[in-house]
Amino acid sequence: MADTCSAALQNMPRLENWLEKLGLPVDTALVPLMCLQTAFFTPWLPPDTCLRLSRLTVWLMAIDNVLDAPEAPGSPGADWPTARVEDWHRILDGHDGGSDDPVARALAEIIRDVDGDGRPELFAVWRESMHQTLTGMRYEHETSRTAATGGTAPPLADYLRHGAWSIGVEQQVTALWALLDEPGLADRLPVLRTALHDAATAIRLLNDLRGHHREQAEGKPDALTLGLTEREAYERADAGLESCLRTLAPLTAAGYGSAVALQRVVIWHARMYHRFDPVRPGRTAAPPLPGSTVPAPSVPPRPKEAPPMGTEQEVLDAVASGATYDTAELAALFDRLAPVDTAFLIGTWRGGAFEHTGENAELLTKMRWYGKRFVDADHVEPLLCRDEDGAVYSYTESGLASLREVVHRGKQSTAMVYDQLPVIDHFRRLTDDVLLCVMDKKGDPEDFYFHLTRVPEPDIRA
Repeated sequence: MADTCSAALQNMPRLENWLEKLGLPVDTALVPLMCLQTAFFTPWLPPDTCLRLSRLTVWLMAIDNVLDAPEAPGSPGADWPTARVEDWHRILDGHDGGSDDPVARALAEIIRDVDGDGRPELFAVWRESMHQTLTGMRYEHETSRTAATGGTAPPLADYLRHGAWSIGVEQQVTALWALLDEPGLADRLPVLRTALHDAATAIRLLNDLRGHHREQAEGKPDALTLGLTEREAYERADAGLESCLRTLAPLTAAGYGSAVALQRVVIWHARMYHRFDPVRPGRTAAPPLPGSTVPAPSVPPRPKEAPPMGTEQEVLDAVASGATYDTAELAALFDRLAPVDTAFLIGTWRGGAFEHTGENAELLTKMRWYGKRFVDADHVEPLLCRDEDGAVYSYTESGLASLREVVHRGKQSTAMVYDQLPVIDHFRRLTDDVLLCVMDKKGDPEDFYFHLTRVPEPDIRA
């Protein structure tokens, strides 16, 4: 907390001066919020790096304000927003702005900020997300104008796709990735980007829930005016946040700064929209949104940006990516890891296999196996599966299970014993949130290794 406040306090006057120098159309009263936000995302980074992200954040607000501004007398006409957006696209592609447009000049500075550390692959990901932002914001401008003239409302799916781009989360996070000194980050991008997309869509829904009445008054379509009920929007947002954090869990447990930063972005935005509308902070006392909006996992204060790549880390990467891993290596690691007790296991865990073609792996795939739920020592739901609609349910045709202390390969640990099957699952602690597991099936000489990742429980106090 001290690091966050210190960085924010240092950056507030610097960001305000930058806004005034360029003449960006952003209310300077928002500067403290923007500086606190970006310092919270990565409190282990120096204030100068946080300032770069703060500039990007207020720039995103500026282009939103420019596109929302009413057409002034003598303005170039209804197509002027399209022309300006095209100019910003060209600047992103490396063309000289050469413009009196303060938004264009600010964008050129931000590009130098993000590209200055020489990570071209990560810069390319950020630039792609910025192009998507501009596309999404122009789409919102055009659909709002169409709605104002009595035209057809956009389909909900199209709105959510563009809304996930225009909410600004992907641009903040991909910029952070480009600014981090994290070896091997590019290899983790497929997993990270999946989690990021889930987060961006969920945060768009939270934005619509919090700002619905304001946007109605402004004549803008949102997820609620396009067909979702409030409850459906809450449930979709919760599911998206849960999916994001579940996907990130192995990487955050390993201390990767890229994953921890995304986790903190999710926590900030969910908590913020839970309490107030950031477009109108402090103007009205907004009641909290009903229900929980984000789990509250522990957040490492200073993530490792270059964790050691031993067997444990390689296995965590396989867990995160869904890759296969050598059985002999898993067996050796299993024997080195610490046992677990019943209290440690209580909760819901999402599972996966380290092989994809064996009999057990194929059976779990056919069942759409999701994971396990440990209620207490005498009540375990070993086969949580997904139905045709993706909802999780407990498959009970093979019975339930219980937890018992069992000695396996020289170590005593809590194990799961099926009630009706000749199977015992043994667990070892890989991290506080990831288990390496082996299924011991009577009559089967081959061990089947799999993994479980803790599913964060909703924080009902939020």
